[in-house]
Amino acid sequence: MNKSVEYATKVLSGEIVAPSQVRQACKNFLEEYNVLQHQEDYPFMWNDKIEVAIDEIIKLLNFARGAKSSEPMFENLALFQWFMLQQTFCWVYREFPTKRKIREVIFTVARKNAKSVLSCIIHLIAFFLDEENQTHYIGSNTKQQANIIFEELVGIIKSSPHMLPLFNIKKTYVEFVPKNCKIVALSGDASKADGTMVYCCSVDELGASNDIFKMVSSLSTGQFGPRNPLMIKISTSYPIENGFNYWNETVEELRKNTFADDPNPRQFGLIFSIDDPKTIELGASGERKERWEHPENWAEANPLVAEVPDLAEKLIEDYKTKRDIPKDFFLFKVKNLNMWLGANEDDGNFFVDMHTLKKSYFEPAQDWEWWRGKRQVIIGLDLSLSRDNTACTFMWYDQANDQYYTKNLVFYPKNMEEYKSKAERIPYAQWAKAGYCQAIGEDVVDFDEMADIIIKICSDYDIGIASVAFDTKYSYTLIKRLTEELPMEIEPMKIEQDSKNLGDAISTLQRIVYEGSFNYAPNPLMESAFTNGLIEFRQGKVYIQKSSKERNKIDNLFSSFNAMKVSMFFEKHNLYETERNFVFEL
Repeated sequence: MNKSVEYATKVLSGEIVAPSQVRQACKNFLEEYNVLQHQEDYPFMWNDKIEVAIDEIIKLLNFARGAKSSEPMFENLALFQWFMLQQTFCWVYREFPTKRKIREVIFTVARKNAKSVLSCIIHLIAFFLDEENQTHYIGSNTKQQANIIFEELVGIIKSSPHMLPLFNIKKTYVEFVPKNCKIVALSGDASKADGTMVYCCSVDELGASNDIFKMVSSLSTGQFGPRNPLMIKISTSYPIENGFNYWNETVEELRKNTFADDPNPRQFGLIFSIDDPKTIELGASGERKERWEHPENWAEANPLVAEVPDLAEKLIEDYKTKRDIPKDFFLFKVKNLNMWLGANEDDGNFFVDMHTLKKSYFEPAQDWEWWRGKRQVIIGLDLSLSRDNTACTFMWYDQANDQYYTKNLVFYPKNMEEYKSKAERIPYAQWAKAGYCQAIGEDVVDFDEMADIIIKICSDYDIGIASVAFDTKYSYTLIKRLTEELPMEIEPMKIEQDSKNLGDAISTLQRIVYEGSFNYAPNPLMESAFTNGLIEFRQGKVYIQKSSKERNKIDNLFSSFNAMKVSMFFEKHNLYETERNFVFEL
């Protein structure tokens, strides 16, 4: 039994605790190893010679740091590490046994689980197995972070007496002398990789910056030439700001690929994160807590703990020392438990947390066909003439079932796309293609074009408008067009943007979200707005502010407040159709 078979067998039997994606990866492996590779028409096979070669290489290596410092790796690597290494290198094309199947490795795990060590070992193995004159790259969002893996690699080489003579260690790079290869550290400047031949590269801490995708893209372009290109992507989780994190999307794409009926065979990875962390679960002593709160589930994000239970004591110590300090406790959950949390999640000062909001996710409302024929729909607007977004909320109240439905539109100036994407950490171009936002106007949003869009939607889908809610700033052109060209039951309602006028709408919208009466069409910009709003009180009334103009977008939140204000007006004055019918019958 090789190490991969041993690990997969123990995971699937429950002897080693692992999350669902890892269990599925193990299941996929055993199916491929025991069944698929023995079928004549299957294009891949397990190369036993490479497996033996990996063993021999690792026998030459010692750990550089930590509890196992200077001890041999061969006897001390965890099974999940063997699994990663063998999956990366041992699967090859049947007709070309030296050509690897895997080209992209994705690995996310809680801190202190030796992800940097694993990346170093992959680079070293690739030096031995692949052709001469290779150049490897170590990338990260900052030069300092890239140097962490570089220094770890140097430390491993220096701690391994049988390996050291094969390398020439320089200040900025390391040479593998037998094959005239070298490895170089890069910062987040993507242009440094342009025009290079990239044989093997690792990119660390991808969650730290959304701009890292530029480096990844540049490195990927340089991998078209080599026979066995390999990219290793590794990171812990990071707080999600404004509804988007590049690493989070990368991890979720891997998850989909692992469970796909027809997966991309060139991609492999392991996601060590706690399954359904917010689900309520009974503990060993019968207490009801969210899954992440039960220490027995922490091993799902900490594979070293899963294989060496004694390491759990340190994790529990960290928990006890940090749980009473909100910021430290938040980072404990993100880093030590590898949980994906919004930057403002679990903070009682914010309008709503992402976990609660997600319960209101209503995909059918994404399609305008769902809105066809709806009557007494309210449009709420939040307008801007600067580089800020302009938001528009369509809101429909289903009185019979006491349910509110919304679809949010976001507009931004075309010339500000690149600046806003970087400053706000939002992929505007990508989300525009997905229909979550739209660039109109050059330096500011074009309100005439915005009016065209709203009027056309209402006309094409026969949407009956009750009224339009707007603030006074920048509204003349747009409201004039909508009033003249869009039939509505009552004149547009002007709403001052202060606590006196919006306080009751803010409280009402928050209440219906938490009660489960709110439903929204998928839109990450809308989600970020709802979770970014910071609650404060002005003259005794609730209000919303944002802690940062660029890092905390809340436009869709205010357009929704304005729509809710009109809805409350309609209810108060019995203007909804069912209310009017009820009054008439009396």
